[in-house]
Amino acid sequence: MEEFYVKYRNFSYLHCKWATLEELEKDPRISQKIKRFRNKQAQMKHIFTEPDEDLFNPDYVEVDRILEVAHTKDPDTGEEVTHYLVKWCSLPYEESTWELEEDVDPGKIKEFEALQIPPEIKHMERPASESWQKLEKSREYKNSNQLREYQLEGMNWLLFNWYNRKNCILADEMGLGKTIQSITFLSEIFLMGIHGPFLIIAPLSTITNWEREFRTWTEMNAIVYHGSQISRQMIQQYEMVYRDTQGNPLPGIFKFQVVITTFEMILADCPELKKIHWGRWKDILTHGRFKWHLNEKDMEMICRALLVYCVKHYKGDEKIKSFIWDLITPTKDGQNQALQNHSGLSAPVPRGRKGKKTKNQMLLPEIKNADWLATCNPEVVLHDDSYKKHLKQHCNKVLLRVRMLYYLKAEVLGEAADKAFEGTPARELDVLLPDIDYVEIPVDWWNAEADKSLLIGVFKHGYERYNAMRADPALCFLEKVGMPDEKLLSAEQGISDGAQDTAERHHGK
Repeated sequence: MEEFYVKYRNFSYLHCKWATLEELEKDPRISQKIKRFRNKQAQMKHIFTEPDEDLFNPDYVEVDRILEVAHTKDPDTGEEVTHYLVKWCSLPYEESTWELEEDVDPGKIKEFEALQIPPEIKHMERPASESWQKLEKSREYKNSNQLREYQLEGMNWLLFNWYNRKNCILADEMGLGKTIQSITFLSEIFLMGIHGPFLIIAPLSTITNWEREFRTWTEMNAIVYHGSQISRQMIQQYEMVYRDTQGNPLPGIFKFQVVITTFEMILADCPELKKIHWGRWKDILTHGRFKWHLNEKDMEMICRALLVYCVKHYKGDEKIKSFIWDLITPTKDGQNQALQNHSGLSAPVPRGRKGKKTKNQMLLPEIKNADWLATCNPEVVLHDDSYKKHLKQHCNKVLLRVRMLYYLKAEVLGEAADKAFEGTPARELDVLLPDIDYVEIPVDWWNAEADKSLLIGVFKHGYERYNAMRADPALCFLEKVGMPDEKLLSAEQGISDGAQDTAERHHGK
């Protein structure tokens, strides 16, 4: 009898079990799921010679953190039943599940219960510079860890600069323990009675290591603020603040001492993180990664480098590749080319699915003779490996969207494109709308003016920037449905105070 090892929706990996096809037939889509499973198994045979012994990552059944507790009564026996909301190791917050008390590590329950007691708030000032004393010997940190001699010297130097109100950069070579020196430096401050909160901004590839080292070396509660919108909402609800019996947050008291996040999250979630008084938030946002002082020439160079990288890894229609390459190749006088008559420009744009590799992949022979690539080489311009990996995964979508935006400007908006950027109201622009075959009308008030506003909005603000379109007074949506939520607008815009100011000005109009 054939059986399948099944992971059930809304249940953790603890509850995976073997089931027959007959037992699974209650799910109306089970045949499709089994078909996908068989196809995946067939593909795996060509990749691996031996099947993996583990059916899933063992971390998925290891408790990472407990987020909440709930007490209910068994309807049959009347006995009290305790459930815990568990975040599992190596899984995002949105995949947290409610588990019975007997299925949860007692040590994690004790950690959770200890975190539920709000601490006494005592404001501690930074000590005077003359009170600094060099530590001659490493203290014993959590798990009996101790610093090496050179790490102790680095940590002493960090403390000395902190006492003396001096900025500094710890620039040891890779592998010498800069993370540990930084963590023990914060631990020393914590032991003085200054409990933060402390903000760690690090590349995505390193944040798991930061969290692990905080747990290994200190008793500080460090949380990783990253993930999907649902995961971040769960972090805000369960991990950041203490609440009273009515569920209202207690002001000025945080559950955590350390937040570990990425540059991208700082840019994408400023409204939430700004509520926390970090002390030097303005200094953080003036860091090089957050300055937007690029001129038009710099932006053009970066855009060309991004598109060269996408063309290199694109696996779809060769016409799209050829079009993008022609688009980003400047003329001899350094200007952009006009491509209104480019082959296939008026043809329907394919959906953003990954295309199949063809035998005659475009190898871009022009690269050897393209002098302009010297300043737009993606291997030189793009430094962040995690970003390049992300770009490689989404290069098909990027190129198809660029192609559509060019078509929108060249074939649909025409002369109205420049006027749209100048702020001319959509209703005053002369735009010949293409034939639109609606499956259904989005809302009752949707009409040709809404179609025109949507096309102009996509051209002005970009794909899926619906809140920015809604807040644009030149389009019809602000009048029809009002201002969007400011947090959503700020997050969508990539976060800047300027974006929020713009929203307020639009609201004032």
